Amino acid sequence: MSEVFAPQRSSISGNRAALSWSVLFIASTSLLFSLCAIFVGFHHSIFDFHGFRQAQTAISAEYMEHGGAFFHYQTPVFGPPWSIPFEFPLYQKIVALIAEHFHTPLDETGRTISIAFFYLSFLPLSSILKRLGYRPIQVLAVLSVVAVSPLYIFVSRMFMIESTALFLSIMYVDQTFRLAIDEASWTYGHMVLAGVLGTLAGLVKVTTFAPYLLLGCGLIAWYGRRFYKKRTLSVASWTAAAFFCLLLPVLCTALWTRFADAQKSKNPIGIAFTSKSLASFNFGTLADRLNPSNYVHLLHAFAGQIGYLPALCLLVLVYGVLVRKWNYSALVAAALYVITPMIFFHLHVLHEYYAYSSAIFLIVAAGLLIADMLALPDNRAWIGLLFLIILIASCIVRYRSNFYPLQQNNAPGRPEAAAMIDHTTSPSDIIVVTGLDWSSELPYQSHRRAIMDSGGVAAHFPGSLGPIATVIRMQHADTIPEIVVCGDSRGSNRAEALLALLEIQPSSPLHADDCDIYLRSAH
Repeated sequence: MSEVFAPQRSSISGNRAALSWSVLFIASTSLLFSLCAIFVGFHHSIFDFHGFRQAQTAISAEYMEHGGAFFHYQTPVFGPPWSIPFEFPLYQKIVALIAEHFHTPLDETGRTISIAFFYLSFLPLSSILKRLGYRPIQVLAVLSVVAVSPLYIFVSRMFMIESTALFLSIMYVDQTFRLAIDEASWTYGHMVLAGVLGTLAGLVKVTTFAPYLLLGCGLIAWYGRRFYKKRTLSVASWTAAAFFCLLLPVLCTALWTRFADAQKSKNPIGIAFTSKSLASFNFGTLADRLNPSNYVHLLHAFAGQIGYLPALCLLVLVYGVLVRKWNYSALVAAALYVITPMIFFHLHVLHEYYAYSSAIFLIVAAGLLIADMLALPDNRAWIGLLFLIILIASCIVRYRSNFYPLQQNNAPGRPEAAAMIDHTTSPSDIIVVTGLDWSSELPYQSHRRAIMDSGGVAAHFPGSLGPIATVIRMQHADTIPEIVVCGDSRGSNRAEALLALLEIQPSSPLHADDCDIYLRSAH
């Protein structure tokens, strides 16, 4: 009888080997494509996409590189005391230290660190998938989709904190998995490490860490309750896990937010950017959530995360027909993908890159369905391989159409205006800028501290200059050699009021990059 079935077993074994080698080839190709794509435009400026946010991060790193403070780090756009901290500056400090010690260009250094943290995230993600019971070849299939996601290729090479926060958040979840899956692993080492990583993730970017904290708490509560019922877990161990994995990150993040708000409140303009003042901006309003166009916008951004929606829908349908069971890990991941933008609704609608924190849940959910299909016992497993190819191909197509053109274009910023500012002022001088909101782009490009006329703040003071007048008086107007008026603000009443306050004659300005530069006569 064994001789009858031996050829069939040999055929099955050969079939599985061929499938495994195919997945390995596809995963290697996907990683190679990801690496090639992520370095497109590596030496370009940081003004290609959300330059406002990239420059805000970069200018803080630049001042740290030259000896600036760490906790009270400078973002010199609102006047003295020049510190308006938002996130804990771990990423900025790493970039500054490397640029300082290795004498590398700051922009390229920032990009390199961001890219490194993205690919380092594959390590804890692989660990989590293995603890869920997936074999290495299935893990490779999931990682290959993450590697070619258009959003992750593009945003990971930006001068921003996103990949640092993502890496720390996944590391935190990995530790909670190690802690929760097996009662033998309920050791204080995993608890403390989860607490440290969770704390850093929350400090670096709480909006990224939030869904991972929910996942970590859910794991501790679910498995802790199960082990406690089996009497294999003590109350002390469960309490310690709750403290380190939940309370410590929340407490430290709250303390940092309180500290950051106190720093911002030292500046009349900065008061408008405290957590309380930005609450509706961050979380959105009920009206935002009832506006159908916002959901259309979020659905449109979906294609930049995982390719084409019809391909994903077809994957779910075929999975249901072939596998005929629930994948609860995929369901949890999909739920977290939906929950995250619902919490920080306005931020996700306004900034496409905010999906960086949650899109990985959707990608992993789709990858897990493919992984299950690859484990089917017969030729149906090849359908999983087919969907892996389809998903990767759709991601590559969307990347080529959506993000590749942006990477190819070296956005100049305002080089002529920056050069004029550099030529007509000294490094210790301060400039006033109106018409560019509070973007750090021009101050960063011109290497000057600036008092930016924030449009959002100015809107609350239609009949006066508002807090910017207070800041200028704090700085002393005679220490400000020029004012830069850009865009629609050129010739406006507000620009004239600022010129009058600074006692600068509104005549014969310099012109460059849609900006007028007014100098004091002495300059």
